[in-house]
Order: sequence, then C-alpha cells, then structure tokens
Amino acid sequence: MKKCPKNSNNQGLLLLASLAALRIAQGLDNDQIELLSAFFEVLGDNLALLIAPGWDCACPDRKKAAED
Repeated sequence: MKKCPKNSNNQGLLLLASLAALRIAQGLDNDQIELLSAFFEVLGDNLALLIAPGWDCACPDRKKAAED
C-alpha cells in the first residue's frame, strides 16, 4: 500500500464525497438511501479486497507470523 505524503490534505476529497452524497440522496426516501449506502459500503470493501495482499504461506515473513 502506498503511503500518503506527510503534508497531504484530503479535505477536498471529503467535501466532494459529502456533496456527492447530498446530490445522490435528493428525491430518495430513507429506504432507498439506506440501500444505496449498503451498496456503496460493499463496493468499497470489495475494492479494498481486490488490492489487499493475498495470504501466501510460501512467503517467509507470513509463514513466521503464522507460526507465532
């Protein structure tokens, strides 16, 4: 995983996500918003899993960690 620069500022990204959520929610009822929220949560989790390193027991570092 890449490390963020020390002086990074994600406020713009946070603001963009907030504005997108408000825009998407316009005209939807609570049940629809809840369903979309669950969908995007699962989508985000699956994206994270796609880039997560696999558990390879042949890797010496992980093999040692599994034995501890």
